Amino acid sequence: MELINIKLKNGLILFADDTEQPSIVPWLLGSFSSLTRQKAVLEMCSGNGAASFWCVDNGFSGKITLLDCRENALFCAQKTIEENNISNIECVYGNIEEYRSSIKYDAVICNPPFFSESSVSKDADLRAIRHERGLTLGLLCEAVTRSLKQKGHFYLCHTPSRLTEVILALHERKFEVKQIRFCRHTALSLPFLVLLDAVYLGGKGITVLPDFIVQDNSGEYTSEMNSLIERGCR
Repeated sequence: MELINIKLKNGLILFADDTEQPSIVPWLLGSFSSLTRQKAVLEMCSGNGAASFWCVDNGFSGKITLLDCRENALFCAQKTIEENNISNIECVYGNIEEYRSSIKYDAVICNPPFFSESSVSKDADLRAIRHERGLTLGLLCEAVTRSLKQKGHFYLCHTPSRLTEVILALHERKFEVKQIRFCRHTALSLPFLVLLDAVYLGGKGITVLPDFIVQDNSGEYTSEMNSLIERGCR
């Protein structure tokens, strides 16, 4: 395995496996999660921790636990921690279904595998990242309930084609979806991602936020996309 490094907008150096295609999805999830007042956060299916490190790069100082069952991914995360002298993030190797924490978290964030077992990639690394391999939406939501405080937030992203399944799985585990946001490459393209904020044992009422648009009609990044990747004021 060879590592590549990516400089985030405020200077943090993120390490990744060179076999994984860079994606803005973790940064969209990190931005959407709005981690500000939470003291303890768990990132499930963390991979190299890109979503959490984006939050730290943007000033989040609470405690973060990265949970993943892929050693290579957590090696990258640990490298990021060491190279940036980060003290508020720890890595935990293990399966989501078996994970038991000694604390309840204020928020859980997750960029889960999007595809069901009915369509499986031949590549082992891609299977681990993209396909559920037994970790169904129901099992994922059940695991989150064991780790999350009452009224805690579960921030996740998924493919829009499975939105109905996601919402049903959340409701069956006593989550109330509070916010939904679709992400599109252009204003006229179909959504490629949906972001959800669900509250465990929360009250009813949902807000559909304006779409996140990556590029304008001229092919340039929108101001919101630039704010995701360009250096901000701290």
